[in-house]
Amino acid sequence: MNSENQEDKLLFAKVLDRLNSAIKKEQSAFTDFLDPVRCESFLSLLAKKAPQEIIVKANGGFENAERKMLGMIADEESFPITPITFTYNARFSKPPSHRDYLGAVLGLGLERGKIGDILIGENGATIYVSSDVAEFICENLQQAGRTAIKGKIGEALTSIEPQGKEKRITVPSLRTDAVISSAFNLSRRESAALIESEKVFVNWKPVKKTQLIYLGDTITIRGHGRVVIKEQAGNTKKDRIILIIIM
Repeated sequence: MNSENQEDKLLFAKVLDRLNSAIKKEQSAFTDFLDPVRCESFLSLLAKKAPQEIIVKANGGFENAERKMLGMIADEESFPITPITFTYNARFSKPPSHRDYLGAVLGLGLERGKIGDILIGENGATIYVSSDVAEFICENLQQAGRTAIKGKIGEALTSIEPQGKEKRITVPSLRTDAVISSAFNLSRRESAALIESEKVFVNWKPVKKTQLIYLGDTITIRGHGRVVIKEQAGNTKKDRIILIIIM
């Protein structure tokens, strides 16, 4: 974890408070949902600090979740995560996007940490939320974008659409700075500055600009978003490398 990042330091201090609470009270304690980068970093740090009787786990409510809670667990106890499935009338309404759902939930006055992954399905979406706000969200979230929606607690969609869209880019090399420059439409100078400030992560870990990118890697830039390297599709006539990415 970057010691210069005050926001991360303050957030981790709160996580440590919950760990100490779990130790003193001999009962489980849980964080809010964390982004993948912080989750990976905090999980590693907590595992070193937790006593043997406290098990530290991460859970997002389903397999392969990106946003997860950390649990400092003194006994076998479920994470306080609840799925809510929202549906709409597909015949008369435009499908809300991920941004529509997220904006609608945050518009209720909730903090981002109360919201986990949002999975878009054929006729709606499943939102994984902190259990203490599940009923409030279900009762009050009635619109996403311009579309009327209706929620039901405790169910998850069985058919989920792929997240993100494919994009074709070309790069001079597979160095991190070259790839993020093309993927995020940044100058090489901007890319280098983001890497130097430790805002760029590959597979949730900080990187150096000379580090190479490989197929399957997930690149995250705080404040810019995330891409996954799906395919290397040959070279152009000018010998630039063709990559297919998912954004």
